[in-house]
Amino acid sequence: MRKYFRFFSLWFGIVILFVCSEKTFAQDIRLMATVDQNVLTVNDRLELTLTIHGTQDTPAPSFPNIDGFTLLFGPNISAQTRIINGDVSVSKGFTYVLQPTAKGKFTIGPSTVEYKGKVYSSQPVSIEVVDTPRASGLQSPDLEKLVFVELSTDKSEAYVYEQVVLSFKFYFQKGLPVGDIDYVAPATKNFMEEKLGDQRQYEEIRGGIIYNVLELRTALFPMMSGELVIAPAKVKCNLIIQQRRDRRNTPPDSFFGEAFFDDFFGREQKRYPVERATGSITLKVKSLPEEGKPKEFKGAVGSYNMEVTTKAQQVKVGDPITLSMSVYGEGNIQTINEPVLVMSNENEFKLYPAESSTQITNREELIRGRKVFSKVIEPQMINLKSTPAIVFSFFDPRAGQYKTISKEPMPIVVESGEQEVPIQLTISQDKVTTAKQQVQILTEDILPIMVNLSSLRNQGNRIYKNPFIITSLSIPAVLVIASFLLTRHKVRLTSDIGYARKRRAYASAKKRLNGAQSALNQHLPKEFYACLSKAMSDYLADKLNISSASATEENVGILLRQRGVGDHIFKEVSHGLTDFDHRRFSKDGGSFDEMERSLKFAEELITKLEKQLS
Repeated sequence: MRKYFRFFSLWFGIVILFVCSEKTFAQDIRLMATVDQNVLTVNDRLELTLTIHGTQDTPAPSFPNIDGFTLLFGPNISAQTRIINGDVSVSKGFTYVLQPTAKGKFTIGPSTVEYKGKVYSSQPVSIEVVDTPRASGLQSPDLEKLVFVELSTDKSEAYVYEQVVLSFKFYFQKGLPVGDIDYVAPATKNFMEEKLGDQRQYEEIRGGIIYNVLELRTALFPMMSGELVIAPAKVKCNLIIQQRRDRRNTPPDSFFGEAFFDDFFGREQKRYPVERATGSITLKVKSLPEEGKPKEFKGAVGSYNMEVTTKAQQVKVGDPITLSMSVYGEGNIQTINEPVLVMSNENEFKLYPAESSTQITNREELIRGRKVFSKVIEPQMINLKSTPAIVFSFFDPRAGQYKTISKEPMPIVVESGEQEVPIQLTISQDKVTTAKQQVQILTEDILPIMVNLSSLRNQGNRIYKNPFIITSLSIPAVLVIASFLLTRHKVRLTSDIGYARKRRAYASAKKRLNGAQSALNQHLPKEFYACLSKAMSDYLADKLNISSASATEENVGILLRQRGVGDHIFKEVSHGLTDFDHRRFSKDGGSFDEMERSLKFAEELITKLEKQLS
């Protein structure tokens, strides 16, 4: 039996390997023509590479029709195999070295190759041959073609809170040494932003030239409607150019000319500082439609799903039931509000505030993640058959409509709780009809075995009633509970960034206010108002879980209203931010009394916000 099992396992493995191999290599091939430069002089040499992607089992492609060039040597054949995340890609290249014979604009015609009865062709490539520079013995490179930048978004229109992918690409010609790269990210006012993955590096062909590309991607979430502008991105770098000397007097077919010694011993190098800037981007942001908006909708935009679980099935009145509500999908996970519990009678359950934890599961293509809400409910009536139904509503920007996920009530059994019944040992005075009053035992089954009441006497203080003993026995339990809560708090501080920022916001603000107090004592108005402005803006950014750059008056106003903060407090916040910045950059910082009032105003305002946002 074991022998047959091994045989079938081996046979099955061979079949799977064959199927995977066929899937990997059965894809169509591509033939691409590339050159090392588009503009050159009559004394330069041109490298033409014909690359077949998708297979290595082909003959050399046909040599294209080229006017104005002679073939010096080639082809130099190279093969390459790449395995990235289990995907196998193969290619085979044929490189030729050409020498221009005249100046002008020329076109390298298409090349062809036949594979499995199908003919594949490359795209034509344009080349320009110019005069040799005479003013200098060195050629000046065309930096505009060597390096350039682009800024783009994956969409030109979006809804409020919809995820928009911003991509910055830095192109530089393959083989070109680039150093000292200084990147200045675009200003994204009125957006919340999240970094998408790590820096990407790959190759891209533009106009027959192979470029190395560095790409940075960011997820943006617009906070308001209208035409929002994304400012240009900038990059500075140094290019190290290998200079070729003028070879006007060197015959084109001279093998041991200056080109040979330049390539062998190294050419002269020159560093070129380069600065590039992209254009700005205008994004049209649409408001969420009022038509069809569910009453349970709380601002979630994206594509989501929901899971609900509970461990409790049979409980008593007043026992806690923990509902675990997990919302997961694609969108701004940090700002999702908890789902809504639908109850026919508000007196059936007692509800407690939910605790939440956030986990970002994917940052590569889009922001995807999961937010788990742990909500405790207590049944207040017997014979309840199920928990409340749970509803979560969101706006799907791809479908352009609101969607609602409903989870049916989960069955439970609720029994009556244990109630303390007072023990009645005697008949009350009003129920005695006889004149002679005497004690009558009513519930002998719950009395101690000693029924002779006259033998009962005071035994003194029991040891378990001693306060010192009670305190000593309770200390271990208190320590265990405190240790559990502290460990849970520390774990959440490391796993939930939003929770950590929220918890530390008030302490950080107090430290910055202490810095303002120190500047006040030294009567340094600029430093004083800088500390106040920093304390207020950073406190709001931490409490609302947004970046400091996004803590503008508009964004803060939207988020504070979503969290139920009154307009009067928001007006104080707006006044404080504006006044602190104005006095910070004003020549007249105000008197000592005015500065003291500003400090007191900031302290009281942060205290009010702490009560509202806790």
